[in-house]
Amino acid sequence: MQDRDILVPTYYIQQIAEELTSHQVDITHWLSLSGLEIGQVASQENRISLPQFKSLIINALELSDQPAIGLLVGKRLGLTTHGMLGYAIIASGCLREAIELFSRYLNTRTPLLRVELEQCDDQLLIHLYPCYPLDKIAVPFLESAISTIYNSLMQISADQAPIASIDFPFTAPSYHLIYRTMFKTEVNFDADSASIALVDSQLDAPLGMADANSLQQAKAICEQTLIELQSQELFKSRVRKYLLSLKNKFPTLGEVANHFCLSKRTFHRRLEQEKSRYSEILSDVREYLALDLLSRDDKTIQQIAFDLGYSDIANFRKAFKQWQKMSPSEYRKKHR
Repeated sequence: MQDRDILVPTYYIQQIAEELTSHQVDITHWLSLSGLEIGQVASQENRISLPQFKSLIINALELSDQPAIGLLVGKRLGLTTHGMLGYAIIASGCLREAIELFSRYLNTRTPLLRVELEQCDDQLLIHLYPCYPLDKIAVPFLESAISTIYNSLMQISADQAPIASIDFPFTAPSYHLIYRTMFKTEVNFDADSASIALVDSQLDAPLGMADANSLQQAKAICEQTLIELQSQELFKSRVRKYLLSLKNKFPTLGEVANHFCLSKRTFHRRLEQEKSRYSEILSDVREYLALDLLSRDDKTIQQIAFDLGYSDIANFRKAFKQWQKMSPSEYRKKHR
C-alpha cells in the first residue's frame, strides 16, 4: 500500500501549531512546506495524506529546533481534545474500562497505530504498534501517543494511576532527561514496543468522575464512528492491519478470507476492485516487518527470515533486494 493511499485526520494539527507558535514558528509557512493551507487543517472533518502528515512533523522538528516536540505536543492533548473518545474515558467506571476504550476506539482518532493489551503476571501492558512505516517521525509520534495515554490515565485517576513503567522502542535520545519531568515512573528504552505497564490489581478501583449514562452515550457514538470508518476504509488496509496483528504469522488467502467471513472468490474480488492482491499485501507486510526488525533487533538475518515465514534465507535476501535495492545486511549497517 502506498503512503498516498493512507489518509490521516487533522484532529491534532491545532495542538502542533500551538506548540510551534510558542517557539515563534510561522504557522502559514510551516503548512506551506507540506503543500497545505490553514483552511485544509482547520476543520476536524478534513484528512491529509500520510506523506503530508510526515512532512508536517519533520518540518515542525526542523523549524522549532526542538527535538522533544513529540513529548511537548502530547502534553497539550487533554482528554477533551480526543473528541467523543475523550468524553467516554472521562466517564469510565475504572481504569481498566478506560484502557479497553483506548484499545477499541483509538482508530477513530488515528489510523496509524494499533493497540494490543497483554496480561503479564501481575501487570497489564498497553502496547502501541505502528500500522505503517513511520520512518523519521516514529520517535516523536510514539512519544506523543504514549504521553497522551499516560496523561489521560493520570487525569481520570487524580494522578493515582498505578503505572509501573513506560517503554520506548528506540535508543534514549539526547533530551532523555525531559522524560523525568514528563513521566512519574520508570522509563526504559530499546524495548520491543512502545508500551505502558500498569499494576493489574489496582485497575478496578472506582473513579471519581464515573458516569454510567454519559459513558453509555459516548460509547454509542464511538461505536457508530468506528463502524462508519470501517465502511469507508479500504478493504486492503483492513487486511493489512489484520496480518500485522498476528505477530509474524502468515495465513493463507483462504484463512484470511474466513476471518472476514468471505469466500475465497469474494475475498479475491474485493481486493481486485481496489487493484490489489493478497500476495501484494503479504509482501508489503513482510517488508514492513523486515525493515523494523533489521533496524532495531539483534536477531540474525537468518532468524528474521524464519520469523517472516521464509524457509530459505536466499529467498528472503532476494525479496529484500527487490524491496530496497540492497541486501538485508547492507540495510542493517545503514540504519543501525
